[in-house]
Amino acid sequence: MINTNWDNSQIQYYQDTIRRKIPGYDLIYEQMLAIIETNFIPQDILIVGAGGGQELYVLGKKYPETAYTALDPSCRMLELAKQRVDNMLLKVDWQETTLDKFHCEKEYDIVTCHLMLHFLKEEKAAILNQISQRVKAGGLLFISAIVEEEKKDSTLPFWLQHMRLCNVPAPDWEHFATSFDKTTHPLSASLLYQVLKDNGFEVILPYFKSYAIEAYVAIKGRGA
Repeated sequence: MINTNWDNSQIQYYQDTIRRKIPGYDLIYEQMLAIIETNFIPQDILIVGAGGGQELYVLGKKYPETAYTALDPSCRMLELAKQRVDNMLLKVDWQETTLDKFHCEKEYDIVTCHLMLHFLKEEKAAILNQISQRVKAGGLLFISAIVEEEKKDSTLPFWLQHMRLCNVPAPDWEHFATSFDKTTHPLSASLLYQVLKDNGFEVILPYFKSYAIEAYVAIKGRGA
């Protein structure tokens, strides 16, 4: 389902490199936590694309008694996540799979899908539907991704310069610059809004932006 390779030799450096590539990376998760704290204490959380463990690390410190389900198709990325929260004694159901192959009909208080959707090409509407249907009535959905810009490539030169200043190796940022429409497929904000509204989400709010990276929170209606 995801056409990128998370099983290469650079995976072990993921937490370092992602912060140098995305300015404000940690704010995506810190602001997510702040939003959750203003709503309710979650009993169960589904993390779609859990590799690396950032959601588990941030949420687990605040909600150690919550039940977590962590999905990721990469065994190496899941191993990174396990290492990240190894000493936190969380209740995590680790699932080395994709959402479309996760045969469980459970709905969750919170579902998260961070920095994954732009690796999908044709399947975005389908995966958004699947994610949306996993959220309980009154629950929260958090999504972040590279989002299509009105003027294509308008922020890309600034973003690449940021990577240079943060000592991202030249082959990495050069590869990123040429990856659009190949392995990087930005999410359409209009598609996101349409699918979420069709699935009963009554509130959809952008809460973070860094160049073309945007994060959203959506609240599902009680009657959904």
